[in-house]
Amino acid sequence: MANVFVDEMKCVDETGTGIDEWTSDDVYLLLFRGSIPTGVNLASQTEFTVTGPGSFWNEMDDGDRRTRDVAVAAYDPKSLYVVQLIEQDNGRDVADDATAAYRSALNLAWTGALARTVGQAPVQRADVLAGTISDALRSLHTIYMGVPKQGNDDPIGRPQRLSLPTRQVDRGARLPRR
Repeated sequence: MANVFVDEMKCVDETGTGIDEWTSDDVYLLLFRGSIPTGVNLASQTEFTVTGPGSFWNEMDDGDRRTRDVAVAAYDPKSLYVVQLIEQDNGRDVADDATAAYRSALNLAWTGALARTVGQAPVQRADVLAGTISDALRSLHTIYMGVPKQGNDDPIGRPQRLSLPTRQVDRGARLPRR
C-alpha cells in the first residue's frame, strides 16, 4: 500500500499577520480521509489523523524550509482527502479527547453528506463531501481553538482538499508544496 507524504514545509509568515512573534511556530497537520462509495451505497471508511509537530515541523521561523518525507496517510485512489495545518501555541489543542470529538463530528458530517448526495455524479458528490468536511473542520476549530479555556492554537489558512495523482503509487502520493 502506498502512502501520502508531506515532503516539504515552508514557513512564509509565522504569525499570518506580518508581525514577527518572539517565539517560533510548531506546526501540526489534521487529515481527514473518506472513501467515496458509488451509487446508493452509503458504506464508507473514514480516517482522521493528527501528525506533528515532532522534530520535523517544530520551531519554524519566517523563511524556514524543511524537506523530508513524512507519511501522513495511506493512499487510496477512491478516497477524498482534506487537510488543515495548525500552528501550535502551547500544548496541542487537537489531542486526546479533542481528537475523538473531531473524529466523531467529522464522521457524522460525512455520513450526512453521503446521504444527501446519493445519485449525484461522482465529481459533484466529491465536491459536496469536501465542502462538508471543510465546513465541519472550521466549526470544530471555533469550538476547540476559539474558546479561551479550550485552547489557543491557530488554523493556518483554510482546510484544503487534496488532488492526488492516481499513477504515483509506487513511491506514494505527495501533498502539494506549501
